Amino acid sequence: MKKIILSVAAVTLMAGCSSNNADADGDGNISADEVAKVMNEVTLEPGEWENTVEIVDVQIEGLPEGAPANIMDSMKTTTVSKTCITEEQAKDPGAEFFAAQEQTDCKIKKFDMSGGAIDSEMSCSNVGAPGEMNMAMTGQYGPSSYEMTMTMNGGAGGMKMNITAKNNGKRIGSCPAG
Repeated sequence: MKKIILSVAAVTLMAGCSSNNADADGDGNISADEVAKVMNEVTLEPGEWENTVEIVDVQIEGLPEGAPANIMDSMKTTTVSKTCITEEQAKDPGAEFFAAQEQTDCKIKKFDMSGGAIDSEMSCSNVGAPGEMNMAMTGQYGPSSYEMTMTMNGGAGGMKMNITAKNNGKRIGSCPAG
């Protein structure tokens, strides 16, 4: 689960100012090349970024008997991380996006970054659990910050899971020396 949230965060972190819908050829399938084209047109400020992912709601149906009563509340966490984006990475954000994508099997259904907004949908497997996870992301972004809401749903083995997370990030300064 955290792997997919971090992959989504990588997409967002690399977001800058673009006015493109990734399905350039209009065939209904968004290829890695189409996403790379959009990602490589973004403007991103290099430096140290602080990224916060807060899981605000978790609903699980079909939990096995004996599961802890507070399991859903225990999944509501906030994770803060810092990432250094180099000048080279800022010039080629598509490369970072694909590094995250190689760790999961995601099919991008929608990827639109128009007018300072991001609107994306994807379906992923190999996210640390059996089954498939469907995600929708909406939010606002700029070269030095972003805010978005992610809704994720999926299931396997008779369980259904719905998760809502808020993700935000901002450039906080220059990368630390070293």
